[in-house]
Amino acid sequence: MNVRYEQIIERAGQIGLPIAEYEFRDTKKNPAPNPPFLIYFSSEDQDGPDEMNVLRHIQASIELYTSGKPDHDLEKRIEDEVLFDIPFHKTTAPIQSENMFQTAYDFSVVQKK
Repeated sequence: MNVRYEQIIERAGQIGLPIAEYEFRDTKKNPAPNPPFLIYFSSEDQDGPDEMNVLRHIQASIELYTSGKPDHDLEKRIEDEVLFDIPFHKTTAPIQSENMFQTAYDFSVVQKK
């Protein structure tokens, strides 16, 4: 399992959906996209005995937002094209106030800094 976090985010971008880190900022010049779209974010811990052996432990999420109901075809693409070589935890939940669904993929990677 030598995949890097940056590679996973690059794969997510190749799905062809609008994608942003943390959130889309809705402005007049650049309005937020309509669903479906992806959001990603991460947190990390770092350790290692010396400068040569620093490891990053990255806990991350990619979230798929869809209108009205979950989109199982898009979920399958994310699972088959983005996260195919790493373990993940998937959660789907409605966002009733927005008439949307969120499907979150939580995963972890460890990589050398």
